[in-house]
Amino acid sequence: MNAELKFLIKVVKDASKLITSDIQITNFDYEIESFINKKIKEKYPTFDIISEEFNNNNTLSKNCFIVDPIDGTINFAHGLPLWGIQAACIKNGETCASVIYLPKLNELYFADKKNAFLNNKIIHVNNLEINKNLYVVEGPNRLPSQVRMKNYSPHCRDTWCAAVDFAWVASGVLGGTIFRKDSYWDYIPGQHIVKMAGGYIKNVSGGHIAANTKEFAELLEQQAKFIENDTIDNIK
Repeated sequence: MNAELKFLIKVVKDASKLITSDIQITNFDYEIESFINKKIKEKYPTFDIISEEFNNNNTLSKNCFIVDPIDGTINFAHGLPLWGIQAACIKNGETCASVIYLPKLNELYFADKKNAFLNNKIIHVNNLEINKNLYVVEGPNRLPSQVRMKNYSPHCRDTWCAAVDFAWVASGVLGGTIFRKDSYWDYIPGQHIVKMAGGYIKNVSGGHIAANTKEFAELLEQQAKFIENDTIDNIK
């Protein structure tokens, strides 16, 4: 485990302790992100930070951290346990560490440049065929894509949390997912964990994919990527 990964695991777990029963729903993501960003600047002062609340206009650089303080905000606000804190580190132009922590499920996913883990056990993507696999189409205006995908597999699920989706592809619960929005903090941490778990990742404009096989990833690209003004009426 490299130094960046050890750092991210500690920071993310420490940040989760800020979430208490009296925390203000409207402020918790800002508080968590402020905590994580402060720790990054103390330890890695020369690294850039891309994060959802305070640094969302920043672009990827050779050395940077990507932070999502709470992914699945609406789930969190309503007491649904499908939410998490996620972060990744890019060093010398390569993702070297990634963490997704789902506190209410007691699931800590992380990856270095060699392997992916769930609670310290190595994980791998599953080997199921597309028509027998679960998958998620996540992001805005997802319904037309979900309908198209059902021509190939009826097993679409919906979590409303990209961190959960990518983590579960890595551990084999899901076979594939696509996140239909270009926000770095939503897909970079999870894609790296999937890749280190033996999965296949792909990025196109408006679509960020992870799957157990190249075939599944390409199907998601074709049938579920973002299409402007996509409607049910356009489905053939």
